[in-house]
Amino acid sequence: MDPMEQAAALAEQTLVSTRERLAALDTLPTAEHVGVLDALQRELSTVLGALDQGADTPRRPPVS
Repeated sequence: MDPMEQAAALAEQTLVSTRERLAALDTLPTAEHVGVLDALQRELSTVLGALDQGADTPRRPPVS
């Protein structure tokens, strides 16, 4: 799998997981929402950082 495919797969997996966890907030007491949101923020920052590292590599123009 090339780096772009890996990045896309990571982004998709993160999106699905984040949506599931946000949907689960409805079942939690409000007091627990902050902990879930803080954890999501840390995880999203980590994923974005990983994706950003891959963005340092210049993309090749598409072949026509």
